[in-house]
Amino acid sequence: MLSNKVAIVTGASRGIGAKVAKTFAENNAVVIVNYAGSKEKAENVVDEIIKSGGKAEAYKCNVASFDEVKEMMEYVVKTYGRIDILVNNAGISDSTKIDDYTAEQFAKVMDLNVKAIFNAILPTVKIMKEQGGGCIINTSSMVSISGQPSGVAYPTSKTAVNGLT
Repeated sequence: MLSNKVAIVTGASRGIGAKVAKTFAENNAVVIVNYAGSKEKAENVVDEIIKSGGKAEAYKCNVASFDEVKEMMEYVVKTYGRIDILVNNAGISDSTKIDDYTAEQFAKVMDLNVKAIFNAILPTVKIMKEQGGGCIINTSSMVSISGQPSGVAYPTSKTAVNGLT
């Protein structure tokens, strides 16, 4: 059980992140549903959690921005007193062929899939050390090992996540 633990799940407005957020809430954690895109999708996840008896709040933050991430972490500590769990889940994939790639596309994937994880870890580690512990979970992918036929930035980024972890 995660009773009274405070968890931040990045990219939690849909997919794996939403499922993780709901599962943590089902196990009595207070969940911060981080999103960068659709407020409506994030609020839907929060509503589902609350209707099931859980505690959750949506927080908009572009995790590729260190300053925004730091503000989110400070807000969570000010509001809830601690951060017990950080799930770095936000990410994007693509399937562009290598000869059609642009430097901007590659940078966008690396910024969200790698830089964002570092951005979230840095302030959180300091917070967790001060409070005496916590848990950071970084999501990766099998393509970090096996690759994929197109979309070179995605397996590259997930390999970097493995190294960072």
